[in-house]
Amino acid sequence: MKQTTVQMIRAHVVTASLAATTIDVFVVGLLFFCKYPETLFETRSFRELAFALLVAAVLIMRHAARIAFRAAVNRRHAHYLGPRRDAVCVSAMCPARSLVILHLHFTGMPYVPVKATGW
Repeated sequence: MKQTTVQMIRAHVVTASLAATTIDVFVVGLLFFCKYPETLFETRSFRELAFALLVAAVLIMRHAARIAFRAAVNRRHAHYLGPRRDAVCVSAMCPARSLVILHLHFTGMPYVPVKATGW
């Protein structure tokens, strides 16, 4: 498997894991502080809701990362490298650098560290 494919899969899995952890913390809070019954979270409808929330969280994060990437390219915080424009370098001064790099991982586009280009 290519390294970029592994990074794509990993970015999606890590994003879904963070969303699942957030859902878990919310559920534990409802169990302990609001005294909801535990059986409420064992139903099929809750599982479907949790799955829908996971998918929505990944899609929202992909969208936010895409917006950050486009803004970085427009503001010249990121630029394409190579004759085929097949890699991207992101400036260390980019305000949304982590989201831009996340977008690159989501799309499988190679990311070149700033130190390698001297930019």
